[in-house]
Amino acid sequence: MGSTYERSFLKGIVWEGVSFFIAFLVAYLYFGNLGNSITFAIILTVIKIPFYFIHERVWKIIKWGKIKDRK
Repeated sequence: MGSTYERSFLKGIVWEGVSFFIAFLVAYLYFGNLGNSITFAIILTVIKIPFYFIHERVWKIIKWGKIKDRK
């Protein structure tokens, strides 16, 4: 079973939503400043989305651990 580029991209967006919240929370606890925390989380999210997409597509190619459909 494969996945489309759109699915990989959407998974990246959803994951980065979760990741954004975690990054914001940690940054806020560290900086204690709402503006710096939001800026940090946004920059980190923008950088990480393409890397997640590439990671997802590479793992799609790797055969290890996959089970063939039994039809």
